[in-house]
Amino acid sequence: MDFTHWLLVVWTVVIFYVLGEIWFVQIVVYPLFARVGKDEYTTYHNFYSSRIPLPVIVPGFASFLLPVALVFFGPSSVPMWVYLANVACGLVGLFVTVALEIPRHARLEKGGKQEGVIRELILYNWPRTLLISGSAFLTVLMLTNVFSPV
Repeated sequence: MDFTHWLLVVWTVVIFYVLGEIWFVQIVVYPLFARVGKDEYTTYHNFYSSRIPLPVIVPGFASFLLPVALVFFGPSSVPMWVYLANVACGLVGLFVTVALEIPRHARLEKGGKQEGVIRELILYNWPRTLLISGSAFLTVLMLTNVFSPV
């Protein structure tokens, strides 16, 4: 395997890790935010926030930005539209993260438990969940294009 194939394999590991993670966050972690008591909430959220950089934030941002590298360094047998659709998923996911999700987490850290903000966090995470799912689907297309027997 050459570099382009290894990059695709690394991308595959990242996107499927993030796929499992985002669905877990969507159906378990964020709904649990509403179950934490008001008095304990700020401590809980700070604990959560302090522990997610390596397992959540780093792979998440990698999943938003690595598709750009695939456009330039991915296997040439993959159609460009697949790479560009993957980039679009990543960039929109990045926008949702920066514009919608991070500000809500900041509001929860500063203001404590706010049911409306938690509902928004869950609602606005759906686009990311679906975009990452879309990237995983596109990755399956890439893999079958590159590694399927002729």
